[in-house]
Amino acid sequence: MQRLPLHYIKPGMKTYEEVVDSQGRVLCGKGIELTEEMLKRFQELGVSYISVEGTPVKLPWEKTLETELSELEKRFENVTDETLLQIKEIIRELLLQKFSNKG
Repeated sequence: MQRLPLHYIKPGMKTYEEVVDSQGRVLCGKGIELTEEMLKRFQELGVSYISVEGTPVKLPWEKTLETELSELEKRFENVTDETLLQIKEIIRELLLQKFSNKG
């Protein structure tokens, strides 16, 4: 599942969950293949995000686990304080958990 800004959504993607407007009205059901017409209508109704099946889009702000861990190491490379090193380990564990849940 991937929650994407509307402008990343392409016809043919399938909804992971219902699409609702800002007033909570259901505009589209779960598991529906999206069309160009539907996307235009969602835009008119102010829908900002849609959850779709799978992970069809590589978002520019998403990083791989390897990149995240490498950046974490660089941030803490000169740290010797034990408390800060414990915080680093907590962050490392959270990253590993986050990526294991993406499955």
